[in-house]
Amino acid sequence: MLAQVGVAIEDDGVGTRGADGQGRRPRRAAWVSAFVHRKLQCTCGAASLWACDFWRQVSAHTERAVGRTIGELNVEDYDNQERFAEDNVALFQAISEMSGKRYIVDSSKHAVRLSLLLENPALEVVPIFLLRDPKGQICSSQKTSSSIIRLIGNYVRTNREIYELVKHRPHSVVRYEQLVRSPEQVLTVLMEDLSLSFNPRQLEWASQVRHNVGGNGMRRSHSSELKLDEKWRDRLTLLQKLAIDAGTLLGRYRFAKSVHPKTMPGAS
Repeated sequence: MLAQVGVAIEDDGVGTRGADGQGRRPRRAAWVSAFVHRKLQCTCGAASLWACDFWRQVSAHTERAVGRTIGELNVEDYDNQERFAEDNVALFQAISEMSGKRYIVDSSKHAVRLSLLLENPALEVVPIFLLRDPKGQICSSQKTSSSIIRLIGNYVRTNREIYELVKHRPHSVVRYEQLVRSPEQVLTVLMEDLSLSFNPRQLEWASQVRHNVGGNGMRRSHSSELKLDEKWRDRLTLLQKLAIDAGTLLGRYRFAKSVHPKTMPGAS
């Protein structure tokens, strides 16, 4: 399995999403609080996970395997590591079995979760780090925090934590801006790195049956078009842009060196 847990079933794999953000310790089983009990609509059109045939089958599978439904699994309580390990393996195996897919893409963002998944001998985990221009990431984060200095610190700390986790392991780095501008080129290289083949249907994700229950509003889009978000160009002052570029250098240069040269503009 590829692990980097709502779920998007695509032709070459299943994408799953966690609910926590950076810099905070999530509550027990964010999967439960954010997706099951809140009854968020599945992107297949079902009103909730319990109304979705796919998720009901996944839940029945985990109940048979470990005696717990998806609403009872511990997928983000890091204090109970034994239960965390058992329940995450049960969830990944259930998703794989019910979807008929060999690869799971876990797009949760917490470094502690990644570290525990990497330590689990029952999982083969290949981290994929999506590296965005820090001005764009910090501008987006300003919605919840007005301190540029604090956001720069969070950016550097998070990137360095993740780098320390993956630097001696197989991993891939993808630049957000390159992915949006040239998705086929970037995905082709990424799939090669993972010993897989690019399928053009990967670019037509919106037309396929999906089972996402977390993420941004794009998951409900009827269009597969990727749109580059560069609001930072107008919203940040020149001084803020310079401060972010300088302040985040230590948090991004190691990853910047890891970007595959074939995905760089003008590369052959």
